[in-house]
Amino acid sequence: MTVRLGVVSQVYDPETGSAAVPGAISRALAGHGHDVHVLTGFPNYPTGRIYPGYRIRPYQYEFRAGIHVHRIPLVPSHDSSAVRRAMTYLSFGASAALRWRILRSVDAWLVYSTPATVAMPALVAKTLFGRPYVLLIQDLWPDTVVNSGFMHDGRLLNAAVRGLHAFCNIAYRRASSVMVTAPSMADVISERGVPTDKLSLVPNWIDESVFRPVPRNPDLARKLGLDGFVVMYAGSLGGLQGLDTAIEAVQLLTDVADLRLVFVGTGVAEDRLRAAADGMPNVHFLGQQPVEQMADLMALSDVQLVSLQDLPMFRATLPSKVQATLAAARPIVGAVAGDAARIITESGAGVVVPPGNPHELAAALRRLYSLSQGDRESMGYAGRQFYEDTLSARVGSAALAAALERAAMNGEGA
Repeated sequence: MTVRLGVVSQVYDPETGSAAVPGAISRALAGHGHDVHVLTGFPNYPTGRIYPGYRIRPYQYEFRAGIHVHRIPLVPSHDSSAVRRAMTYLSFGASAALRWRILRSVDAWLVYSTPATVAMPALVAKTLFGRPYVLLIQDLWPDTVVNSGFMHDGRLLNAAVRGLHAFCNIAYRRASSVMVTAPSMADVISERGVPTDKLSLVPNWIDESVFRPVPRNPDLARKLGLDGFVVMYAGSLGGLQGLDTAIEAVQLLTDVADLRLVFVGTGVAEDRLRAAADGMPNVHFLGQQPVEQMADLMALSDVQLVSLQDLPMFRATLPSKVQATLAAARPIVGAVAGDAARIITESGAGVVVPPGNPHELAAALRRLYSLSQGDRESMGYAGRQFYEDTLSARVGSAALAAALERAAMNGEGA
């Protein structure tokens, strides 16, 4: 059956990193024969600056890779100011909630829920027009607010937590179904009162046309000065990624003369990381790169780094870097805990160390360095096979499409 589906997401192509996931989801749903409309903002992630070729305007329509994209205004910001972050989240939620013509034009909505305020327009569509929605939870709220460190006023933080808990509970209750992207997240959401028959696990997949195995390009390696043993982190350089640990680990490996630590991306922690790496010629910052080049860049690495601070909210999440690295068939060193650590270990694609421990990370990098290139490649391809079997678009999109089709058929939903 062909269904007119809506996807509401604050981020969307051409934004990169984790912001590329909604595009992959939308194209996969269209691949099931559905007419997909995306309600999103103007691209600004991860810097908070509007991308070249765009400017904030009341409305902009694009037909992008077979998807109808409806862009609406928001206050762009992605810095460490709690006030500006809140303005970004609330401005998009409110702006989307006022788009009544778009909200009532689809049969069912998929809410790409990060931040939690993205559910605002879906609640309006449900209340005013009877349009059901499926909630796809990417991270736990208000846990994210508590652990971000953006709010320092205890009374303000407590008020925000109470308000977000109440809002999230309403969003869970009114959804036709609630889908989570990591196993431990399902346990937390269930404890918060969501019935198990309404809850299911659908891990994110990534854009498989971008993240795929490709041969190493020696000319590109020479151009970027990336000879030797390359450890690459590709993603947001944020405050919660714990990337200082990687620099500290490299400082412990001065005897590994050809080790290179490469950061691809940008973010609020970039200046601090550059300062920490000052005087270290084996640490490279390549800045933000077009997503279309990521496969070629990742192929230059001997090991991909996945890193997150050891916070409760991260133990119940699976960062998209894990899927991207598995799909690209690269070995992984994971300074992570929880579900991400379990997937890396179970896949056979790499090794895991405790977050925030530079000595353990240095030891893991030394072990990977000592392996033959063939052994590392075998790890990468074991990860690729695991991705295809359990995390791919083929697997995830079928479950997501089925949930949305059921919601559309039932009208008001559960």
